[in-house]
Amino acid sequence: MNAPIIIFAFNRLKPLKACVAALLANTEAAESDLIVYVDGPRENKEGEAEKVDAVRQFVRTITGFKSLTYHFSNENKGLAPSVSAGVTEVINQYGKAIIVEDDITSATNFLSFLNQGLDFYEDCKEVFSISGESIRVKCPEGYNYSNYFAPRAGCWGWATWADRWNTVDFELKDWETVKRNKKAFNKWGGSDCYSLLDGWHKGKNSSWAIRFNYSQFIQGKTTCFPIVSKVTNEGFEEDGTNCKKVTYNRFKMDFDKSGQKDFRFKSEIEEDPLFVKQRLWDVRLSVRIYAKLRNTIGI
Repeated sequence: MNAPIIIFAFNRLKPLKACVAALLANTEAAESDLIVYVDGPRENKEGEAEKVDAVRQFVRTITGFKSLTYHFSNENKGLAPSVSAGVTEVINQYGKAIIVEDDITSATNFLSFLNQGLDFYEDCKEVFSISGESIRVKCPEGYNYSNYFAPRAGCWGWATWADRWNTVDFELKDWETVKRNKKAFNKWGGSDCYSLLDGWHKGKNSSWAIRFNYSQFIQGKTTCFPIVSKVTNEGFEEDGTNCKKVTYNRFKMDFDKSGQKDFRFKSEIEEDPLFVKQRLWDVRLSVRIYAKLRNTIGI
């Protein structure tokens, strides 16, 4: 059975329409339940209520999936609370779920890769999630698998199971232990990991993903990534709430246009150092500084 698809939307109609259209281009969409969560408008944001209403009107008209369920919040919860509550509700009903945000455009084999990955690794507890996203990677000579393993879960179109999602401690009440893990967490997932987590703790961001990643880190789990990305993130080209518009994007991707659905998944759950090195390159401090300078200058 195909996993349900969850879309989290807010006030951007154009990206959401593109997101839905791309999902419908996957033949698996017709046999997949769609659940859409639309957050409420923020107070004192002129014109936002009208934008949110336009999104909701469109959501009511979506067809082409096995079923459509939608949830419209009267208040503005923010992305992180919406994701954590929405995923928990759906995943505990179905046991697994595929999650996308409204700025994600998927390839025609996106649903196939994630559903096959969910089935293949369901009993492999070392795999924490299946990512639809991948940076541009160079494979070792003779490597003929459709996926690889690396730390730091992808959140641009991804999937997981209830038994893994429900292990995540989103509250992180034992902050002293978290602080002691600072260096190890950064070494595991990149130099920005702890700063993002600390930013959440201080109320500077509301990232659910960095807390999901911290749980993956302390449990010693890994992420399954495709060799060629099954998604692109349009949030860097639009004026998003959580992804700001940039002129230089340090995340280099090759978007899968092949339509290939005959995947060969790797049975041995191990992280190849070559893939890990490439995976963590874009979050190195020097690369992040360079990208920030380019975007500040506007080139």
